[in-house]
Amino acid sequence: MKILIVEDDREYRALLYELLHSWGHDMLAVSDALHAVALLDETNNGIDLVLLDLNLPRLGGDQIMKTYANWTKCHTRFIIMSGFFNPDNYIDHPKVVGCLHKPISNDTLKKMVAKAEESLKAVVKSEKD
Repeated sequence: MKILIVEDDREYRALLYELLHSWGHDMLAVSDALHAVALLDETNNGIDLVLLDLNLPRLGGDQIMKTYANWTKCHTRFIIMSGFFNPDNYIDHPKVVGCLHKPISNDTLKKMVAKAEESLKAVVKSEKD
C-alpha cells in the first residue's frame, strides 16, 4: 500500500516513515498540507492512505478533509492524527477510516492501517461489480 505521511514534526514524520516502511509499505512524506494537496491532485498518484496531522503550517489538515470529502475520483483514505482534536468531527467523513491521538502506539497504528486496507479493497470490489 502506498502511504503519504503529512506531519510537520520532522522527527515524528521520520519515525512514522521508518515504521510503516518496515511493515512493507511504499512511503511518501511531506511536512505541510500544500505539498500533500499537490501530490493528491496528481493524476494516478497511487496514494492509498494519508496519515494526516491536523495542526500544520500554512494550510491545516481540516482544509484537506473538506477538499476531499466528496471528491469521487479520490479513493485515498485518511487517518487523522493529532494531539488535540475531537474525533467526533470526522466520524461521518466518507474518506476517514480512523482517528488517532498522538502519541500513537505501534499496535494501534497497525490495526488502523489494516482497517484502511480493508476499506480500499471494498471500494475496488464495489467498482468492479
